[in-house]
Amino acid sequence: MLQGAVGRIEDLDWECVDADTQYLTHSIHRYSSKFIPQIGRQAIQLLTQPGDLVLDPYCGSGTVLLECSLSQRRSIGIDLNPVAVLISKVKTTPVGRARLQDFVQRMEARLIPGTGCGHSIEEMMGMASRDPRCSDSWYRKWFRDDVLLELIAIDREIAAERDAECRDIARVAFSDILRRCSNAHQGYPNVMLDKNRGMAPLPAPEFTRRLREISRSVGELDSALAGAPISDVIWGRAESIALADCSVDAVITHPPYIGSVPYAEYGLLSLVWLGHDPKRLDEELTGGKRHSADVVERFEAGLRGMLRESLRVLKPGAFLFMVLGDPTVRGDRVDLRRMATRNASSLGFGLAAEHHRQGINRRANLMGRESLLFFRKDPASRQVSLHHA
Repeated sequence: MLQGAVGRIEDLDWECVDADTQYLTHSIHRYSSKFIPQIGRQAIQLLTQPGDLVLDPYCGSGTVLLECSLSQRRSIGIDLNPVAVLISKVKTTPVGRARLQDFVQRMEARLIPGTGCGHSIEEMMGMASRDPRCSDSWYRKWFRDDVLLELIAIDREIAAERDAECRDIARVAFSDILRRCSNAHQGYPNVMLDKNRGMAPLPAPEFTRRLREISRSVGELDSALAGAPISDVIWGRAESIALADCSVDAVITHPPYIGSVPYAEYGLLSLVWLGHDPKRLDEELTGGKRHSADVVERFEAGLRGMLRESLRVLKPGAFLFMVLGDPTVRGDRVDLRRMATRNASSLGFGLAAEHHRQGINRRANLMGRESLLFFRKDPASRQVSLHHA
């Protein structure tokens, strides 16, 4: 398909300087280095037809997945970061407005004094005060005592919600307010203590505000995705994809950057509150353990594993599209375009086309130019499984 559209690539707007990137559920949660929706959408429409299956093996916050549904494509997203999986599921799952309204009212009735018939504030705080997290040194380091008590009370109320999809929406809202309500510096993506931090806001008003906003965005999906295929979001590794050989019509992804975007570090607060170990995740993520001496070699091994699996699951003649920048690791620039092209070519991909963008609408983007690479699987390929290659 791309062969007939190669001439169009240069004519498309890949800079997206004035593009609205926050529509529908694209803004439900802070997430570093998000895939710009318009770039994903253009790649989807260039490489696939309605009804085709698209894979994003580094799905992050689910941008490609939502754009696939909006374009009437089926999609599967994979990510090893459990926070990313949670956000992606909520971002791409329609829930009826009436059901959402009832849910928000239930949560507000539980949390706002005088609005409901749940536990009284005194009872809620009494139960929260007996929670082990109240005396845990990690929680007390990052949250003021009164903030911590209120967060525990909110977390307990979320856990008591029986509607699983609504419970996930509440978890996204809860995760999204943690940084703002913490003792962490608010001006950097790194989670570090701010000794000059003023009074952090109390969580209950922040949580109910974000819950209403996110629920409103999710409610818009009910009509925007009416009749559209719903994405399948999977917690797992890009190097080991549980899909059949030659089953995918396109792979569209934005791989992580070595060292520049340490997702386990940035998501520290959310990961711990949601019951995950940030250090263990950092050891397993592609490009994790950014200060280790072999970070570039480990990243390349992970990237090569993703490319190998993508080649296996793609149909003959289908395309892999990637957006890559060149990060700086320990003072040295890493040419990810060259790394990706070298590995893709050695596995059997052909570079069908490429384009470059300046990425000027990315905040604090020190990587400058980004490469948009279109790789193609040999149309005559009769490839067998590469799981054990």
